[in-house]
Amino acid sequence: MAIDKVIPLVLFIAVGYALRGKFQKPVAVGAIKTLIINALLPAALFLSTIKIDIGQGLLSLPAFGLAINVFLLGIGWLLTGLVIPRKEKAKARSLILMFASLAPGLTVYPFTQEFLGEQGLALAGLVDVGNKCFVLIGLYALAIYLHQRSVDTSHINLSKFKTIGLTLIQEPANLALLLGLLIGALNLGNTLIPEIVLQALQRLAACTTPLILFFVGISLKPKTLKLREILLILLVRSAAGFWFSAGVLILFKPDTLAETLLAVVLPQSGCSLWPLLYASQINMLDQEQYRR
Repeated sequence: MAIDKVIPLVLFIAVGYALRGKFQKPVAVGAIKTLIINALLPAALFLSTIKIDIGQGLLSLPAFGLAINVFLLGIGWLLTGLVIPRKEKAKARSLILMFASLAPGLTVYPFTQEFLGEQGLALAGLVDVGNKCFVLIGLYALAIYLHQRSVDTSHINLSKFKTIGLTLIQEPANLALLLGLLIGALNLGNTLIPEIVLQALQRLAACTTPLILFFVGISLKPKTLKLREILLILLVRSAAGFWFSAGVLILFKPDTLAETLLAVVLPQSGCSLWPLLYASQINMLDQEQYRR
């Protein structure tokens, strides 16, 4: 039964929440997050992609991720005009950027791996490639545009785009996806990689779901959340995600259960922290511009 799989996952979060007092220092929390992003997730994604059927329409998966982002961007832009006064430009920019982003790594991957297995995780990872391109490049470009519109300047820091592009290429999860797809396409998974290496990666990947959910638990800070201010936004975002999923299911009629579930689950991913960083940067640029 599905409930038998859900309860252990919730318990991991509960254990993390109960032990959050032991992880009060940012360094401790950051170390766990670094381990997840740079070791556990890449291992899980690599193992799942070397077994994936390359004959599928894989190019459509990143495009699906981009479509989710663009749809949420439009809804977020409309919502911002309704709930935030025009004078509060900084808050409006932050909401627009955050609303359109997805962070499935810490919110969707563990449940995808548990319910859909390695094949489902690989498909989710490929969808996330499109999302990452949008978040790291598209939303940064949008942040610069919003800054220019607010201060009326023509200066564009192109070096930032180069840095973001390198970050996108060098990210361990993306490298694992690309390498795994290449090995899978050539059917070299069983011959190129020694069995001892595969066993080590499998044991590393087995820690992914428990540690991600534990990290979610220790990161929860209910007392600092302004629930009244963000509840409406979260509900609208979730509803928009479900409407998008309904449209996809009606128009494209996915063939497999995995594709159907991913179409429903991925738009419900949490927000990425990258847009928050962009918003902070352009707010600082605004302040510097006004001081001149």
